[in-house]
Amino acid sequence: EMEVWRMEERYWEYVQKVDTVAYKMLWHDDFVGYPSFGDGVSNKSKITIWIPELHQDTSLTFSYKLYKKATNAIDDVVIVFYDTDEIWTDKANKVVRKETYKFTHTWRKQDGQWVILGGMGANKNQDVLSIK
Repeated sequence: EMEVWRMEERYWEYVQKVDTVAYKMLWHDDFVGYPSFGDGVSNKSKITIWIPELHQDTSLTFSYKLYKKATNAIDDVVIVFYDTDEIWTDKANKVVRKETYKFTHTWRKQDGQWVILGGMGANKNQDVLSIK
């Protein structure tokens, strides 16, 4: 489980460096998931489209913070659940934008490498729901 968590950390290092080549290698060729971008499911061919958009405003610096919630190893599969703060700061290091997302990824070792089989990401609603 710790090895897979390290892969999640690499995932975000690649996002921060805009290394879409290394990022794409984390995904199984037959991956299907429900990403936080768009309205539908995606396969591996579209999995990197959101990364350049994070860095589009060159006056801002993108960073992130991970919050591991749970991991679950079942046989040769590890499922990871975590939250991520996506943070943009200006030249004075003042936070100008912050969004929080929740993620789940299902990993499996294939040919000695951990790869993501499936997953889901969504904006984390910070509002408390009131039931009337």
